[in-house]
Amino acid sequence: MATSIVETITPAKAQEYLEKFSGQNRNISKAVVDSYSLSMREGKWLLNGEPIVFDIHGVIQNGYHRLHACTKAGVPFQTFVVRGVEPEVFTTFDCGRHRTVGQLIGMQGVKHYNAVASTVQLSYRLKSGHAVGETVSATKRLGKTNSDMINYFNSDRELFIACGKFAVEMRECPILDASIIGGTTHYLTRYGGYDVEFVKNFFRMVCSYDTCKINCINLLRKRLLKNKSSKLEKMNKNVLYALIIKTWNAYVTGAGESVKILKFDTERDEYPKFILNK
Repeated sequence: MATSIVETITPAKAQEYLEKFSGQNRNISKAVVDSYSLSMREGKWLLNGEPIVFDIHGVIQNGYHRLHACTKAGVPFQTFVVRGVEPEVFTTFDCGRHRTVGQLIGMQGVKHYNAVASTVQLSYRLKSGHAVGETVSATKRLGKTNSDMINYFNSDRELFIACGKFAVEMRECPILDASIIGGTTHYLTRYGGYDVEFVKNFFRMVCSYDTCKINCINLLRKRLLKNKSSKLEKMNKNVLYALIIKTWNAYVTGAGESVKILKFDTERDEYPKFILNK
């Protein structure tokens, strides 16, 4: 019968498990190990329901990345440990490299991990010059793995977390996806040359229910509210994002108060680009 307990795994114990009980069943992602070890080293790793699993023969069936991360970090961590499962259960595990980017970030103790993950993915799309509204996932469309996305997240971890948190805070007026708010805020801050509070203030005005003196923002908000409440066909996401870009450009150039019409024609208009502060 399988048993489950909470154990504190030291680096020495993790190394012992890897040396004595490893099977030949796992390719290790360096990016995932690096990401996990960073969280452990910084004390941000949290006890969650994801166990280290040993089968009836003592072979590790789940948890390789965490054990490798522990040895790399040089600090202990707490985890559930399950022993005594059948070897066949390996086929049912959602291994580290098959988890979503959000799940991988969440395992590092990051709050609002799905919002942070969507922030990472949209920022990467913008940085890479890809369309915002494609239906397939960012990693598949860009030919990038979860490890690539985790590396990108770790390259600017604190700002990504801050932008994801900000996106969640804007949910009181849910007219924009967290990915658009968080990803755009990160992109314009890191690659656009703008102060993060300047970008946040733009989205605060857009997501506010109050009319402001900058008319382009009022026009955008009206379109977004109409789109949100529509029970029929929703606005194409790339059209929606084009309106955001046009509004931003009017805002940063000081032309926002004089804008009377906000529109984008997919057949006639060239897709807009953000005006950057460089």
